[in-house]
Amino acid sequence: MAIFILSYDLVKKKTEFDYEILWSELKRIGAHRVQESHWLLNLANTAKEVVEHFQGYVHADDKLWASTARKDQYWFRNANGGTTDWLKQNPPT
Repeated sequence: MAIFILSYDLVKKKTEFDYEILWSELKRIGAHRVQESHWLLNLANTAKEVVEHFQGYVHADDKLWASTARKDQYWFRNANGGTTDWLKQNPPT
């Protein structure tokens, strides 16, 4: 398993595309929302597989980025509540 950082830019307005399917899928897999468009995921995939999976949940014009978080290779300030607890339960290696 690896800890991934998934970021996105949603180009379409919410009235033009239903992003609830994206957020529901992120919640289904136990992802944690760190910032508005920034999530942490604990998956047994590659970064390419993560992007390919989530491209099915966004509009074709939207932008996706996935990368891994490694132990002692990240830092944050003012993340959404629960981030520290999520990282304790899903420590990067």
